[in-house]
Amino acid sequence: MKIKKIHCLVLCIALLLSLTGCGANTSNYQAYVKSVITSNYLGVTDEYVRLTGANADDAEATYLQNVTRLADNLSMFYNLDISGDPELAPAMVDLAKQIYSKAKFDVGTPYKDNNINYVDVTIYPIDIVNQTYPEIVEYVAGFNQAVENGDYNDYTKEEYEYEFASGVIGILAGAVESIDYSTPETVKVRIITTEDSYYIGSEDFRNIDKYIILTDANAPEAVSATATDASPSDSTGE
Repeated sequence: MKIKKIHCLVLCIALLLSLTGCGANTSNYQAYVKSVITSNYLGVTDEYVRLTGANADDAEATYLQNVTRLADNLSMFYNLDISGDPELAPAMVDLAKQIYSKAKFDVGTPYKDNNINYVDVTIYPIDIVNQTYPEIVEYVAGFNQAVENGDYNDYTKEEYEYEFASGVIGILAGAVESIDYSTPETVKVRIITTEDSYYIGSEDFRNIDKYIILTDANAPEAVSATATDASPSDSTGE
């Protein structure tokens, strides 16, 4: 089985699209765009709440929803069956928070192009998937060899899944503090204005989200096999 590509991580925009910056002061555009990104990925919502009048609890809920989406996508990418595990499921969410806390971006000053207001956002994509790929491949190969040796014959399915998943999560967590970034990408964000408010369109949200964490891994798609290809009872030692 191939390691799956991470599904496109779509920014949770349902809340944000219903909330706008107030007034027509263009000097707020930069602060507004920065606050949206900071709220969604860093979980720092104060400025976003101040600029938009959003409910603080709703803004926090949106951040947690976004973090949970990343956790779910990472679990799918590495074929981790941890959704019901009381220890590893929260650990993956915490890992997602740590990864997003490394989001790196610069928000430029507003400018006009054909009388339309724009703000350029330069994003340094988090590259943890490629960064950890060699270590993950080595870990998977070692784990599969242990399966073939019959090391997990006496494990329950839950114990077996826990053993594999905890190793993958540990590798990712170990890379967070020295996380790698890919080549910077610039997103031209249009500020959509009305008579007394402004907001960012859904397409620009998606473009921002596309580059926060690199999901189009450059490493080869196939490794020898993932540990979830076989249950303990399928191992050659049985």
